[in-house]
Amino acid sequence: MQDKTNDSRRRPTQARSKKRVDAILNAAKSLISEKGSAQLKIHEISERAGVTPASIYQYFPSKNAITLALAQDTFDQSFSSLSEALPVTRSKEEACFVLQEVIESYYQEYLSEPAMMDIWVSVSADKSLQDLDIEDSRRVTKLIVDCIKQYYDEQYWEKLQQVGFLLSHMAGSAVRMALSVPAKEGRALIDSFKSLVNPASLDSMIFLDIASDSK
Repeated sequence: MQDKTNDSRRRPTQARSKKRVDAILNAAKSLISEKGSAQLKIHEISERAGVTPASIYQYFPSKNAITLALAQDTFDQSFSSLSEALPVTRSKEEACFVLQEVIESYYQEYLSEPAMMDIWVSVSADKSLQDLDIEDSRRVTKLIVDCIKQYYDEQYWEKLQQVGFLLSHMAGSAVRMALSVPAKEGRALIDSFKSLVNPASLDSMIFLDIASDSK
């Protein structure tokens, strides 16, 4: 999705280029942790990364493109964890447990990376980043539905798609909310959201919607 915006970045193909891009992104993340994304400056990133400003613009045409790349990397890491664990589950119970674990790891990752909350603020304020967030929710939804639909009759698959999309997108919102309040309250919010991800809750949302539609 991000490649369709004016801030699309050039993808590195050689090992040396990938190393340089990683250095740029790590420097940007470090500076965001210290100052916030609004104060991010290309010359400071170049100094921290040990590259020239021209090298940065070779891969990232703007600061927004850097923020976009950091958000994409976070989405990709979470999706990778889910795609490794979810397909090998053998029941709805196991699948829901994996989803709960991914939500927990997502939360812990953001706790350990102060820059990520600032990046999320950018996501909520930028249309291209919002599109990226929604696109990520769609691919997560497809993965969830492909793994869980075997436990439902085909007539319920459309509702499963809708419920999965809502849960995928709400997971990010739950983590952001948990990070915006005091730690004890945030912990309770994450635990409450995880408790919603269980077979009984899925069934109630899917079957209730079907029953309502049939009236």
